[in-house]
Amino acid sequence: MKQQYRHYIFIFFLAIVTAVALTSLSVSGGNKVIQYYNNVEINWTDQIIVAKAVGKPFVSESGTPLDTATYAILSVNNARSRAIEEAKDRATESLITALQIIQVDPMRSLGDCIHNDDYTQMQLGMYPNDIKYSFKPDGAIATQCTAILPMGRLLKLLPEALPAKDIPQLPVKLPSTDYSGLIVDTRGQHFSTMLFPSLFAEDGTEIFGKDFIDSRDAYVYGTVAYCFSDDVALHHKKAGRNPYYCAALRLYNRCPVIANTDLKKILASSITRNNLKKGNIVIIIDRE
Repeated sequence: MKQQYRHYIFIFFLAIVTAVALTSLSVSGGNKVIQYYNNVEINWTDQIIVAKAVGKPFVSESGTPLDTATYAILSVNNARSRAIEEAKDRATESLITALQIIQVDPMRSLGDCIHNDDYTQMQLGMYPNDIKYSFKPDGAIATQCTAILPMGRLLKLLPEALPAKDIPQLPVKLPSTDYSGLIVDTRGQHFSTMLFPSLFAEDGTEIFGKDFIDSRDAYVYGTVAYCFSDDVALHHKKAGRNPYYCAALRLYNRCPVIANTDLKKILASSITRNNLKKGNIVIIIDRE
């Protein structure tokens, strides 16, 4: 385990040095928000990270698979097994390297956590246990590996526990409607994706954020989903059958501000507040 931990930490820091000029871009995969880093897709709509890589054994001019160190002839089965392991290692390394660009909240990225926190570095070494792998042939003896990490598993990397505080209640009881989720339209505000966005009232009171979400649900289903269109938002599983739809007034601390008139409807129901704690929020953002 210690050797594996050191291996992936080394891969991460090597990538910082060699790929410092690389940038990410949020683009449309349909109307899904997908952030790209090399061959890795960070899918903020479906809440998954996907990396693909190919493993291919060395083959002589005559078509015989050979060991790259000794040039000993390999059987086809042995060559395919090695191709599978190579593809898996490459996909894993690509996925872990891409984690650095993910924004946690307005103040820090996962790269910041990995650089500065021993706990995050230790957890990173055990991350392959959370990745799901699938394989398919790529030619005669080469193999393509697809590595998928649910974004909720990123909570393991955070150096602090999430307190899961109660969503604020209204000071007076008002007639309420139970909403399955919340859709926030931030188009025109230039809001950027992050694992834990905050939502603010007009006076700057935080009514949702990292300290409010239930980590048990977030670990399984992810935190907050993002998309580019009303249609995707309304049909997203996090929105549910009866979501409340509102537009952000502006950004405060780089996060959406919700009108007080909307908050009265959102916070009046205990069921709605509980659904917010589960992360049943979809945020519509601008196309870059």
